[in-house]
Amino acid sequence: MVRPLKKSAIQLSLSLCLGATSLSSLAANTDYRNFETIEKQLQSLAQKHPERIKLQSVGKSAGGRALYFVQVAGAGNVNADKRPALFVGANIAGFHNAGSEAAMHLIETLANSNEKKVEDLLSKRTFYVAPVLNPDAHNGLFATPRQLRAGNDGKLDRDLDGLVAEDGADDLDGNGIITQMRIKDPSGDMIVDPKDPRRMIKADISKGERGTHRVFIEGKDDDKDGMYNEDGIGGVHPDRNFPAGFPVADTSAGAWPGVTPEAKATMDAVLSHKNIAMAVVFGPANQLLSAPTGFDRITPPGATPAAEVNKLEADDLKVLANLGEAYKKSLDQAGLDSKRSAKQTGKGSLANWLYFHYGVQTIELDVWGAPVAKANAPEANSVPAAAPGSTSTANGSGNAARPSGSGANPAAKQSDAENDLISYLTSNSPESIIAWKKVKLPDGTEVEVGGIDPYAEYAPAAKVLEPALKVHTEQILSWGEKLAQLEILETKAIAKGDDVWQITVIGGMQGEFPTHSKLATRMRNKLPVRLEMRPGKGVTALTLNRAATTERLEPSSTIKGEWLVKGASGSTVNIGLWTDQAGQALTTITLGKAH
Repeated sequence: MVRPLKKSAIQLSLSLCLGATSLSSLAANTDYRNFETIEKQLQSLAQKHPERIKLQSVGKSAGGRALYFVQVAGAGNVNADKRPALFVGANIAGFHNAGSEAAMHLIETLANSNEKKVEDLLSKRTFYVAPVLNPDAHNGLFATPRQLRAGNDGKLDRDLDGLVAEDGADDLDGNGIITQMRIKDPSGDMIVDPKDPRRMIKADISKGERGTHRVFIEGKDDDKDGMYNEDGIGGVHPDRNFPAGFPVADTSAGAWPGVTPEAKATMDAVLSHKNIAMAVVFGPANQLLSAPTGFDRITPPGATPAAEVNKLEADDLKVLANLGEAYKKSLDQAGLDSKRSAKQTGKGSLANWLYFHYGVQTIELDVWGAPVAKANAPEANSVPAAAPGSTSTANGSGNAARPSGSGANPAAKQSDAENDLISYLTSNSPESIIAWKKVKLPDGTEVEVGGIDPYAEYAPAAKVLEPALKVHTEQILSWGEKLAQLEILETKAIAKGDDVWQITVIGGMQGEFPTHSKLATRMRNKLPVRLEMRPGKGVTALTLNRAATTERLEPSSTIKGEWLVKGASGSTVNIGLWTDQAGQALTTITLGKAH
């Protein structure tokens, strides 16, 4: 169970008082909330804070669980759906339960805080938060046996034999955790790491190494087809099922983009909110520690090469770099490691769709990761397998960690990330490293089972997670404050004689982010900034074009409109400046009155 929320003072850029959730041990599965608990708490928050929280179910998962979008906004002069907004989507990966905790921490902070700065922020900004976008896989953390899971509850025939889930993972050693299995085989491509016997690595042929083992997800050959765990429980992975970089040859990604109810409902919900100006995805990658590289285009045989944009614009990368500096400082101040390795976002992911197709500045954040190993880190005698999602993780049941293409920080080898995790667990969570144990399969094959608790990489204990939750809530609130907000800077009405007036208006913006991502201006999938003059009663426009437009405004840029109108002194002209994701500014000019 989750203990009640408690208030704790922390120095934030917004001077917030953040409510943190107290968590206990991962081994007992009580660090994190299952979907049912989160659902009840969201309903309770909506009932307790109706002035701020609006709870909406935008669809159901393949397993029939509700997909919740939470709107958080306060009373203000502008409707919540017309204000600049920030979208946060969590755990569409399925196994990233820490992301759901971070999303819930954000919701609880915004709902419960009585800080004036929070009230001011919520009067002019809107937050849309989806804390569990893959609820079927989310509960994999609480299953027995526990197995890292990314697929929903749909049915998927991975080995195309006409049967579904007939050869999944098996808890061979009976410890309640599905880890890994290694089999001695001179034709295999894996070896025991000579520098660290606690893990398996891929044999380096260039160094004269020859494989000694094959490595699989723990389990037996249930359907007796000579393969292990090739058709396990669960269906398509929703975080591979989005159109941007959709991996057409990957059965786990689905037959076509949006085939999963989770991905389809998420896209529909986001597209229905045109005021979203920025997006954050809590998932296994971290784009502020490792700059995103986009994705490679995939063209099926005989098809026309894809024309979609697949690399980030330089201006948008600069925004991420600037945000990264403050983010890293916040991590360091909280005692977290800002120099650790970080993964890349996978193909067909929500984060890539939000940036490349929906068209807003997007950041995927992993909330927590194992710090860089110290040179004198202690070692264990037991030999764990490589970290989930690494090159030595077998693709057995289809429920292994991250989609392919989610490699580590290009500045650090994947093996370094594995070493960091093993070193961290040895010092802080040794029970997460399961010693190898010999087991005999039903057909007489002798194997060894062991490795790392599959959730250890993504679900740290409470004392480690709590400061990370606070840092990420702090950062998101500060980004919400910095969103672009349009404003009218100057208006003039100069008499030209015979009731003719020259109207001049200059518009600009508050905030530190541009109104549009650079990619959005290239794709032209967002309405531009529009400055428009509308004559009042008795006023005639003499200028044919009543509006000035620009693709985007940056913090230092402006937009100018000039018009000639004819009208008696005391007549009025209405001025509007707006774009979907940066709000609007309206004013009225009275002819003959000083401005």
